[in-house]
Amino acid sequence: HQAGNGDEAAALFREAEEMQKAWQPEFPLLYSLQGYRYCDLLLGRGEHREVERRAAQTLVWAKQYLGLLDIALDHLSLGRARLLRAEREGKGDFGPAARELDAAVDGLRQSGQQDDLPRGLLARADLHRITNDLPAARRDLDEALALATRSGMRLFETDAHLGYARLALAARDPAAAREHLDEA
Repeated sequence: HQAGNGDEAAALFREAEEMQKAWQPEFPLLYSLQGYRYCDLLLGRGEHREVERRAAQTLVWAKQYLGLLDIALDHLSLGRARLLRAEREGKGDFGPAARELDAAVDGLRQSGQQDDLPRGLLARADLHRITNDLPAARRDLDEALALATRSGMRLFETDAHLGYARLALAARDPAAAREHLDEA
């Protein structure tokens, strides 16, 4: 999926989920990091309702059987799906997305998984940009970039610069947007 082979990745996710059902019939959906990654693919295809359905179910399992990271990733999937839904439906109710993304970032911090925290920060920066809280978006992008740079996570560095470019466009600063785009 991350290499741009969406159709092939979707087929492999479906196959993995069938294997999951056979192995653990009480958990018929991919969960944990695999479930998050499948939701990421589905969100890229605009399937926010399916992601909400899946993440709501796997969040129940995560709270019952798994740990902080799994719970946080489900909140992240839910937050991203609710952000996409709020954007598409144009109702302007970003509260559900904000609650989920805040829970995701808090959970990712508590889990101690620094390599996953940029995912949450980048998603929450998108929410802040969309809701025109540009200083909050910048804070999340700054933290994501610092973590990514310090840890050598080049893809997150690129995503942070793309986030800065979108933020600069929202602030009507095309020159800064171009700089960040070039850096990305």
